[in-house]
Order: sequence, then structure tokens, then C-alpha cells
Amino acid sequence: MDQDDHHNTKMSAEDSSDTTGSTTSDTSPSTRDILSDIHSLLNDEELTDIHLIPESTDGDDENETITEVPAIKAILAARSPVFRRCLYGDFRETQPNSNNDDDVLEVKLDYSGRVLQLLVEFCFTDKLASLTDSNSKHNSTLERKVRLLTQLNGAAHYFDIPKLEQDIQTHLNVMMTQHPSLACAILDEASKVPSGEELGLLAMERIHDLPKAALLLWNHNHQQSHGNNSSIASTINNAANNAYTGFGWGERGGVIALNASLLEQVIFDEQSSASELTKFLCLQRWVEGCRHVVSLDDFELPRKMDDSAGGDDDEEDAILSSRTPKMKHLHSEKADASAPPPPAYKDDALSDGQHEQRLIIARHLAEKIDLSLIPASDLSSTITESNLISTHDLYQAYRLQALNAERSKSRVFVEGAGLEEVNGTYIQGGVHEGTPMYNKEGVWRGREEVFRIFLCTFSNGNRSWSLSIVPKGKAPGKTTDIDFYECPVSYGKGGGLGSPLFGGAADNIIPNKGWKLVNYGQSPVPKFSLVGGCLEDA
Repeated sequence: MDQDDHHNTKMSAEDSSDTTGSTTSDTSPSTRDILSDIHSLLNDEELTDIHLIPESTDGDDENETITEVPAIKAILAARSPVFRRCLYGDFRETQPNSNNDDDVLEVKLDYSGRVLQLLVEFCFTDKLASLTDSNSKHNSTLERKVRLLTQLNGAAHYFDIPKLEQDIQTHLNVMMTQHPSLACAILDEASKVPSGEELGLLAMERIHDLPKAALLLWNHNHQQSHGNNSSIASTINNAANNAYTGFGWGERGGVIALNASLLEQVIFDEQSSASELTKFLCLQRWVEGCRHVVSLDDFELPRKMDDSAGGDDDEEDAILSSRTPKMKHLHSEKADASAPPPPAYKDDALSDGQHEQRLIIARHLAEKIDLSLIPASDLSSTITESNLISTHDLYQAYRLQALNAERSKSRVFVEGAGLEEVNGTYIQGGVHEGTPMYNKEGVWRGREEVFRIFLCTFSNGNRSWSLSIVPKGKAPGKTTDIDFYECPVSYGKGGGLGSPLFGGAADNIIPNKGWKLVNYGQSPVPKFSLVGGCLEDA
């Protein structure tokens, strides 16, 4: 009875300072349960018999103010088999602090103070209410919150608390669904945690599905169904000023949350649906806003050779060059003649030196981008002004685009479809079976995809126009296509959307009637109109 009386008194005294948002003060003795009783022991100084001492701050000012986290050994041992072995088993390595009259055990752990607070909170309450309490003094930006949860997930794994791990992963999945850009911060933080592989894979999956939203804070909900004359680059560059960004660049993740070692892996991942322009804008944003300390020693660049040497050194240089065919050597004669010279590295100017090192890394990675696939308007503005691409590479990109643009680009406008995702402006690009295809970027079932209108021949010899999604790396007209609407080619012979640009052949005419639903389409069927002879960015 004395112990129960003590619990009742303690519960009333601590309700006003409880950061978890609990309502134990409203719980009458007749309705109390074991969870509320254990919860009442959180931060109880009279019963505290262990202090967890943080040895890491992770650069967070808040963590530097947390010097110890009080707890009760028995509860920690009950929730974690690792704590049980450390505190009561044969592997106990900690000893009571001899200077502590209360005989309180001090255990130093390589985690931040806030991580240890949340770990203890979960052990006592089976939840993390202080993270969602709007009145909590620990409120922070979304990016800092997901980084904290990622660190806590590592602690939960180490101390073998599987329910905490599962709760964290569920919560992070919800946050990435609401704000895809947070996936970059989660991936970056997971790369520092020994047990972070599973969270890293979840984050990469989100980046694969929505690269523009995850890397560049692109808001697909604001895309217009009609043609937009402003370029994607200019729209993304203004993203920080839109209401969608909420906190602005940096506080909601995005590409600038990635460290240098992850940059290439994420931007050029083969499973990503990112366009070449998106890849370039990622590099540009990273140079401008990355907050990580960057070192060229952490990034594998082509080896720099001594140009003053000749003979065998030239032969060795040729061998090295042949082993890295996709990368230009930074010292090569062509690069020196055409690329802007990289600024000298300055050890005594951290801010300037950091920007210079990021610039060197970004220029190196930009050589992997196929510039010929980037719209000419962006080449002449965003790309040229970035100082990331050499004059020679820009010239080659313009040359390839000119060869591919001997015939003017046409646009097909699709409207009225029951499946809203297929509506919009399709731009001519690529050829299938000798007939131009038309393409539009969009989102299908939470993943960025390219919708295509193309002509294909079936196994029975019949030919039809299809409005489909062609999976990345697959040829159009296969069973792997995600088909929405189709129309036999015969419907185009009586007055479809023809254009003399393609020679006027009947099979090259997109029908404006006769379309029907297939597989994933929804009624009604769309209407098609052709805008002939439009340049890609007119």
C-alpha cells in the first residue's frame, strides 16, 4: 500500500511536466492499468537507479544540453535483452559511479541525448508521444525529425527492441508518402548507421518511384493538364518559393541532404525513372546547397597524371583512359581547352573550398549525362549558365539535337479521358515501327512514368495505336506494356490527326475516333487533337 500511495503522489506531481502528452492525471485508481503505472515512473528521480550518458551530439545544439537520461534498470532489462545482459548478466561492463552517494549507475552510450531520451520513453510507455506532441519543446523541422528517427532505429536494432523498429519504419513510410523529399535525408542518415540497410532500401524505393519529387521537391499535384510553356528547369528553380515547399530548401530533404558518396549512386541509379534534365538539376542543386563537409578523398575521381612527363607515362595515361571510357580525365588536353578551369583548392577557406570541391565532383558526374536528351531551351539557359558543362560538350549536344530535329516536333493534346493521368500534352519523340511516338511525363500509381502514344503490330498482323506506359528498358508493343486505350489503324484513314510532316501515309495518322478501353483505361475514352509543327519548347 505504501508503494501504491507513492505512485499516486508521483503521478500527480509529474503530469504537468510530462512531455509525452499522457493523461495519467485523469486516470482514477479504479481504472489504472499496468501501462499507466509504469508510465508514471518515467523521469521519477526517487526511483532512478541508472543514468544513460550520451557520448554523441551529432552536431545538434539540443543534444548538447542533454547530459544524462534517467531510467530504471529493471524496466530497461524487461524491454531489452541487451540491457538485461549488460546490467544483470555475466557480460556486465558498467560499474556504479563511486562519487554518487545514491549509488546510481552511469552507463556511457555512443548515441545522442535525444535518441536515448526517446529510447527510454518507449521502454516506459511503448510509444513516442513526445515526437507528435505539438507543445513539446523538442519540436524541430521534418528533416531533423526523420534523421532522429533513423538514428533511433539503429539504437532499437542494437538493443533488440523489434516493436520500436517496426513502429519507426511505419512512421517513416508515412512521412515519405506525404513528403517524398524526406527519403533523401533518411537514406543519408541510414548510410551512417550500421543497421541502416533496410531503411536505406525503403528510401531508395521512394526515390526510384518519384525522383523529381524526392530529389527536387517537385509537386506533381500542381502540374497542369494542358501544355505548360515554362520549362521544367525554371519551375523547379522556383520551387523554394512555392507554398508546397513549406520550410524551404534544406529543411525537407531533397538532393542537398545527400553526402557526396551517395550522390552518384542515387542520381544515376539504373532503376530510377529520372530524366537527363532532372539528373542535371540535381547536380546543380547539390552544388548550391549541400550542407555536408565534402572531401575529394571520399569520392573516386579519375587519377590525375603529371603532364610534364612523357614516354612511358603517356602510355600509362592511355591505359588508364581506356579503363574509364565514360569519364574524361580532369587533366586531359581536351578538357583543359574547353571546360571552365576548376578553382584552386583552398584549405584556409572552408566555405569557398567546400563549394569548389562540390563543383569539381558535380562537373565530373555531369559527364555521364546525355545532354542531347535535354530540351534546347534548357541547354541554352540553365545548362549553359551552370558552369558545370564544357563548351565542347554543349556543342556536341546541340549538334545531336539538330540532327534529330530535321522534322519539326508535333504535339498531341489528349483530353476528356476517364483516367485523368493520361490527359495532357504529348510531345513527339522517338520512332517505333517507322512511325513517330508521342510522350508525356506523369505519375501512375505513385511512380513517375512516361505515357506514350505509338503504333504497334500485334502477333496476328493487325496494327493499332496504343496509349500506354512502356516500362523502362523495354521496347514498345510488348506484353509488358501498361495499356490504357487503343484504336485500330483503320480509323485513322478516314480523317485522323495526320500531318504532312510524316509524308501523309495513312498508317501515320492518329485516329480521333474509334478508341476503346483496354486493361487499365477508364471510361470515357479520350479525345485527341494534333498541334503540328510545334517546336519542343515553343
